[in-house]
Amino acid sequence: MDITPRYLVDIENEGQIPSLQVLYELVTLFDISVDQYFFPNKKAEKDTQRRQLDRLLDDMDSWDLTVMTATAKGIHEANTREE
Repeated sequence: MDITPRYLVDIENEGQIPSLQVLYELVTLFDISVDQYFFPNKKAEKDTQRRQLDRLLDDMDSWDLTVMTATAKGIHEANTREE
């Protein structure tokens, strides 16, 4: 992106509203749901975190997916035992 670090800090910390072009570039770069930002109380089909995880999973091979599946099952089982 062709913006200064100071401009980015102002957007993050000072609440400066970015231009439409910068907003578009940020949400595209980080795969952030614009709806989730503008309508935080509205339930999205997939939130930003889920979309980012999906993108990472899409780049994995079969072995990586096997490891991720086992990891997810382990987390799920640990969480159901705690309840």
